[in-house]
Amino acid sequence: MIASPLRYFLIVGLHPPHHLAVLTGVTVVGLWTVALSPGELDSAFGMVLFVQMFLASTGWLTRARRGHFDPILTSGSERIGVIVAHWFVSVLPGLFAWGIVSGVDWASGGAPGVSALVGHRLLAFAIVSAVSWTAGFALTRGAAGALWAAGLVAVLLQRADLLGASSTAVATAPVWLVVRHATAVVVCPFLLLGSRPPLAPGSAAGAGCAAALALLLVCRSADRFDVYLRDRT
Repeated sequence: MIASPLRYFLIVGLHPPHHLAVLTGVTVVGLWTVALSPGELDSAFGMVLFVQMFLASTGWLTRARRGHFDPILTSGSERIGVIVAHWFVSVLPGLFAWGIVSGVDWASGGAPGVSALVGHRLLAFAIVSAVSWTAGFALTRGAAGALWAAGLVAVLLQRADLLGASSTAVATAPVWLVVRHATAVVVCPFLLLGSRPPLAPGSAAGAGCAAALALLLVCRSADRFDVYLRDRT
């Protein structure tokens, strides 16, 4: 009998309990914030996105080589299906929290709730979920999130201007500016939240496509990685 990869990863659990505890606390605080002021939805989303950077970085290759996933990898399931299931379960807790917060805001009449489900806010969540998992594919659990957070702190301390363009410069943006803004959004998806600065037309979509392409390339190359699948005693 071939086991379901999705069911297997849900049962074994991919996230440390303390990460899930932090997500629960962040969700509760976010719901409280939205209940007090529906217009403050981005504050709640910012916290969820930050935790998602660590949650989605579950580290597939290192754990697979240690034999953690041997039961499902030797069950006859297609490797690509196993990889996709691993990614989905990795981002599922954050997706659940995101849905709860946006649903409560939408039900309470908050206008930003719609874009949390179909707009630029959802794009920010998708980019974080794709980039964090992809960057952490060959790292230990949570490492990509820690490195990403450290990089953002360094950018903040240096006061670097990721966008480098005023609101009057983006109406007819050259290609180099679109690429720069798309790169900035991939590096810092938080730019898509709140009173966001003006972005070059197409840069947000370009950032989403770049994150999705990176995720697809890693999933497609999964068969090339040797995870041993032998007795390690």
